[in-house]
Amino acid sequence: MRNKKPYRTYSKFSETLNRKVTFYFFSALKDDEIGPLLIMHDGQNLFDDSKAAYGASWGFIETLNDPSCPRLRVLGISNTGTMEGRLDEYSPFIRDSFLEEGLDRPCGGKGDLYLSYLMNEVLPHYREKYPISQVYMGGSSMGGIITLAALLSYPDELSGAFGLSNAWWFSEEPLLERIHQFKGILPKFYMDTGTIESDDPIINQGYLNSHEIIGNALNEIPHNEIKRELIEGAIHYEKDWAARLLGVLIWLIR
Repeated sequence: MRNKKPYRTYSKFSETLNRKVTFYFFSALKDDEIGPLLIMHDGQNLFDDSKAAYGASWGFIETLNDPSCPRLRVLGISNTGTMEGRLDEYSPFIRDSFLEEGLDRPCGGKGDLYLSYLMNEVLPHYREKYPISQVYMGGSSMGGIITLAALLSYPDELSGAFGLSNAWWFSEEPLLERIHQFKGILPKFYMDTGTIESDDPIINQGYLNSHEIIGNALNEIPHNEIKRELIEGAIHYEKDWAARLLGVLIWLIR
């Protein structure tokens, strides 16, 4: 095993987001060793099953200790801890309501502010502490929306990104508009969805349809590499994302 050190955490109140943010950090590199940094959303779900929202983590430490995994640093950013707050920060686009989850109020719309916080406040701090060669970003579900939004807004700062089980359907139309308005070259991007993302057949079909629609739109703009995968039998769960993580990192950061 490469690194038996536990991940590190610390919390800080963000005036920008008006909430406490907890950072989860794990490195397969020495402090003075140059290498890539991967920024991850839903940081509380990355390392420790006992602290993960649904009882299973992404298993990042096990993946990073695999000899075939690229050596990198991982920085997890905690979500707000509530469904409503997570929807607000992980989508740049306001949605009138989300009645499917019992939310009868506008949601979303804080995604660009959240990304500005990551890229202009958090990232410079870590660049001062560690020699970072490239910056990548990753997420799942709503985290896929905010990850793609980051690629579209900060293509010169990010070397690539990935989104698993992406909830594109949550804000499909405004996301398509942002893709069509994009000027530049999209960095390397991996995107996938499982064939059983939801027990509700209508919502599940929404995942499948939007995977195709967003993927086709991305292929129409200038881009580096885009990899699209449909994962047979995969469900919307951290254990399934953990099973795909190593292959995604090898493809993205090779």
